[in-house]
Amino acid sequence: HGRPVVFPKQWYQRRVRGYHLGTVAFGSCIIAIIQLIRTILAYIQNKTKDSQSEFVKYLLLCLQCCLWCFEKIMKFINRNAYIYTAFKGSAFCTSCKKVFGLLLSNVVRVGVINCVGMFILFIGKFLVVIVTAILGYFMMKNDDDLYFWAIPVLIASIFAFAVAHTFFSVYEIGIDAIFICFAEDETKNDGTPGREYYMSKNLMEWVDNSGEAIKNLRRKKKQQKAQARVGKSNDVNMEDM
Repeated sequence: HGRPVVFPKQWYQRRVRGYHLGTVAFGSCIIAIIQLIRTILAYIQNKTKDSQSEFVKYLLLCLQCCLWCFEKIMKFINRNAYIYTAFKGSAFCTSCKKVFGLLLSNVVRVGVINCVGMFILFIGKFLVVIVTAILGYFMMKNDDDLYFWAIPVLIASIFAFAVAHTFFSVYEIGIDAIFICFAEDETKNDGTPGREYYMSKNLMEWVDNSGEAIKNLRRKKKQQKAQARVGKSNDVNMEDM
């Protein structure tokens, strides 16, 4: 309503409870139905594993694989649809349609953002675990009451990874939210007067440079494969001579 939001977390919680509980429930229901079908198929596989033919066995395995892939895709679309609903206020199906179009038109960028983001988050989790293990080692190695310090350090490292994974998942959602806003901004605006971009120039340059880096890497791989094929064909011609 034109007024600044003083407590955004509480404001969005009230907004979700008041307008979007159905959106959350519907998205969760889709995932639950897919998981239920997978559970039923696994039960059928377990009960008929001694009597089923090879064709039926491979058919059930293919169905399980397809449902697993479909579940992963729906979880990805659900998460981005929730993000779109959060800043647009649209219904679940509308958000899914809009998000699917945005992701489909930015396939290369989605791959770049996911690869770079996953690598950076993995490095962060790894550093947290390493620091926890090192601190635990120096704290416990001189403790006379401990006969074997490796087990407590290992347990502390596992808990550190779980905590780091939980906290870094928030950053993962933040990366996805920034990218969805970026794609929506690029779709709605073109930089002309009256339709200026909301994104910063640094963000635009970073995304474009990342895309160019991925394209150059793929181009180099294709050139290396072509050179390897030429080298093999030359070797074959030399052997024939």
